Amino acid sequence: MKAQPLRFNYEFSRVYKRASFATGRLLTVHVFRRPKGLKHNNTRIPEDLIRVGFCASKKHMGAVGRNRARRLMREAYRHLEPRIREGNDIVITMKNVDELPSFAEVAKETEALLSGLKVLENGACDDAKSDDQRG
Repeated sequence: MKAQPLRFNYEFSRVYKRASFATGRLLTVHVFRRPKGLKHNNTRIPEDLIRVGFCASKKHMGAVGRNRARRLMREAYRHLEPRIREGNDIVITMKNVDELPSFAEVAKETEALLSGLKVLENGACDDAKSDDQRG
């Protein structure tokens, strides 16, 4: 199932306050395993849903740099999405960096941090299969 974005401040706050997290050289990943029956606007959130949010610090980057950082993180996540266990809220944050890292560095660190948090399933990621399904 495709992930949905975290949109509201209280959703990000819940993940930051109640989640387990892992920190790397470039990224910090927070993972909140949603309890059954969690609601959003009086509607239950489906248990098989993955919700994800991306953040980049304002400290060293302007708007263009933050958008580029979020695009890098989104693409790294997209390659790992078929292997991520359902029922999680995930926030991926890029740390303060002087220069934006390459996609390969972001992808490698994202995979390492998510596997360290035991969010990834052990099956191999089949990008060709997912590309064929999109049309």
